[in-house]
Amino acid sequence: MKTFAEQKFPGRLVAVEGLDGSGKSTQIYLLKRWLELQGLKVYFSEWNSSELVKSATSKGKKRELLTPTTFSLIHATDFADRYERHLVPLLRAGFLVLCDRYIYTAFARDVVRGCPPEWVRGLYNFAALPDLTFFFKADLEVSLNRILEGRPQLKYFEAGMDLHLSTDPYESFRIFQGRILEQYLAMSTEFGFHVVDANQLVEKQQVLVRQLLSNKLDLDSFKRADGRRPSPPAPRRPSPKTISAESES
Repeated sequence: MKTFAEQKFPGRLVAVEGLDGSGKSTQIYLLKRWLELQGLKVYFSEWNSSELVKSATSKGKKRELLTPTTFSLIHATDFADRYERHLVPLLRAGFLVLCDRYIYTAFARDVVRGCPPEWVRGLYNFAALPDLTFFFKADLEVSLNRILEGRPQLKYFEAGMDLHLSTDPYESFRIFQGRILEQYLAMSTEFGFHVVDANQLVEKQQVLVRQLLSNKLDLDSFKRADGRRPSPPAPRRPSPKTISAESES
């Protein structure tokens, strides 16, 4: 598998990965706003957001109808739709594309849920690799506390309750997310992740992310031709300190 740069795309794709509650969504949001304010051509995409399958996914989760295999297939369909209709065209147009989760999410979650690793990877063999991947490594207790700061309880799938690891959702979360962490750590060397200590302050992490991105990519090449900057931002999301961590999506 090659990166988009190796495939001679004019655009570049940056992905963030991490456990639920790692704070990666906060980091990519802050990065997106920083890049936009510099007048760069930026596009953002997140996991499980295709309109083609979003409704079916939601219904399947609510009724607890998704087996590990159907979970994997429906997310692969979601990704393929966004990849072909949004990511590839914008990368061909020279955009800097930011992805909140990429194929590595499936490689980790689906395997932990019992799908064969070779089969899961085969579902995504059409996709190029990101040009830069940040992995936000947070302690399990830190991730759990961040989630619970924003809402009263864990969600069924983010806690891995479908796997019947424990009747206690908090213990199930620790086991499930711990196994996912093992998968990510195994992939970090294979795919060259930039590992960020997600236990640090939000601001400190963001400084590091911006530095790494600036060193890796020629950001001036993504400047808008008209030199325009985006209009003032709409009412912003809650402060990074109060943003609840990502839910299982």
